[in-house]
Amino acid sequence: MIPSEEINLIRNNANIVDIVSSYINLEPKGKNFFGICPFHDDHNPSMSVSPEKQIYTCFVCGATGNVFSFVQDYENVSFPEAVSIVASKIGYNLQYKAKINKPNKDLYEITDIACKYFINNLNSSLGKNAKKYLKDRELSADIIKDFNIGIATSNNLAKLLLEKGFTEKQIISAGIANMGDNLYDIFQNRITFPINNERGEVAGFSARVYNGEQENKYINSRENLIFKKGNILFNYDKAKSEVNKTKSIIIVEGQFDAIRIYSLGIKNVVATMGTAFTKEHVSLLKKLNAKIILMMDNDEAGEKTTISSGEALVNSGLNVEVIRLSGEKDPDDYIIKNGEEKFKNLLKNPTSFFEFKLNYLKSNKDLNKSKDLASYINSVIDELNKSNDEILRSVTINKLAKDYDLDKEILTKKLIVKTKANEFKPLVKKKTRLTKNQKLCETVIYIMMKDIKYIKKYDRDLGYMPNKDYYQIANDILAFYKLNNGFNIADFISYEVKSPYYETIIRIINDYETLEPCYDEFDDYLSLIKKWIKEEQINKLKIEIDNETDINKRLELNDLLIKLKKESE
Repeated sequence: MIPSEEINLIRNNANIVDIVSSYINLEPKGKNFFGICPFHDDHNPSMSVSPEKQIYTCFVCGATGNVFSFVQDYENVSFPEAVSIVASKIGYNLQYKAKINKPNKDLYEITDIACKYFINNLNSSLGKNAKKYLKDRELSADIIKDFNIGIATSNNLAKLLLEKGFTEKQIISAGIANMGDNLYDIFQNRITFPINNERGEVAGFSARVYNGEQENKYINSRENLIFKKGNILFNYDKAKSEVNKTKSIIIVEGQFDAIRIYSLGIKNVVATMGTAFTKEHVSLLKKLNAKIILMMDNDEAGEKTTISSGEALVNSGLNVEVIRLSGEKDPDDYIIKNGEEKFKNLLKNPTSFFEFKLNYLKSNKDLNKSKDLASYINSVIDELNKSNDEILRSVTINKLAKDYDLDKEILTKKLIVKTKANEFKPLVKKKTRLTKNQKLCETVIYIMMKDIKYIKKYDRDLGYMPNKDYYQIANDILAFYKLNNGFNIADFISYEVKSPYYETIIRIINDYETLEPCYDEFDDYLSLIKKWIKEEQINKLKIEIDNETDINKRLELNDLLIKLKKESE
């Protein structure tokens, strides 16, 4: 367990704006910074990051917290892991290593053993022909090592795993073997490429023939609990650190394409796994906070993939550019035939996705024919109507009018007028229904979190709330203040992360951040709570009187009731 003092030290040395901006783009606006919220389908900047309070708040989905909770939710990791990540980002040497209770641990152990087994095969006498094949493909020893390339030989891996104590069910579940008459290896006589998840753990394999042609040039691990092609991008685990430097990422179709580009020192490259872009792929790419460069195969299928992928990415708010190859089918062939320098020059001149799409819309059309030209112009107008970029709309209309000698006014009339009514409307988050007294308690709690003088006032003048949840939260605030001889909302969030009241605290911060209650009325709020306490005591006493059978005792309780009523007036 990480000591709370060390957690606070890390939090105090981590500027939330710096950490959050390493994940999403932030723009200054007044005292705060704003960006696209990564925790819902956001199209307009709705997340506010406060450098003063060191917290973030999304005014649409309600996501709120400090630097640790942001990293925890964004990276989908535990709180200790989030602390470790933040510590690493600020260069703090944290000795604690988070213990992760990882689901499907046995499957990851199997794929890890399999990876080492395949590597060992390649480096043995059995790997001679495979090594020659890789050398002929101009893959260096360093690249082979970087990507843990190996070789599956004969039907021995399943047997080895059984000897290590794994069950047949576990081995089959890991996508390593199938069951026929006996358990048998899926990968045999193939070069193996481990496919890692975003954390760098081996989730599955792709395997290629190298010694004569077989029916399927490539086969992949069967999808299972840890290997889903729609959740994984090849080389993502290595590329993400490089993307922090380059602020761009190249997407290709094949693993060999990614490896070839990586071998040139261009490490910010990933490959799809032969599937259409999924929301999980988009989520992985949004985490990188980078420009996307699509470099799909140079054929009709690759062109269509560029369109479908680009639209999915653009609709998610990502900046997308396109590079189309000429002469060769894929980046691997292009680099081998044309060399490193020509490929790197190609990277310097990407086309915007919008421009690429306009050119795509011209394909198979004869623009000298009125019908085809009208179809093309209408398609371009449809694309412009999807955009909120007024400059892009204006430039494109002017270009169409000039290039095709068209009436600009007629073209402009076909554009949908972009008003506030057309813009993205934030989701209305359902507010928690609160009673008047609940609102009173939450107002007091929020004000206490904003200034220690109100914590002292609460402790001196009240010290109790009739609602047990709010009473405990107020006590936690008081305890944190006394423990640390001060109070900071961002640190308090870390202090309460395992508390059953954590969600309530986050909601209070979120709900009252925009309301900013009247601090001058704090004493009045305390008086109202005191009155509430008296009312609770009066109601309880009335019930006692109604249930009391002893006449003398009833008279005694009635006197007490009269006294309480006078005090509450």
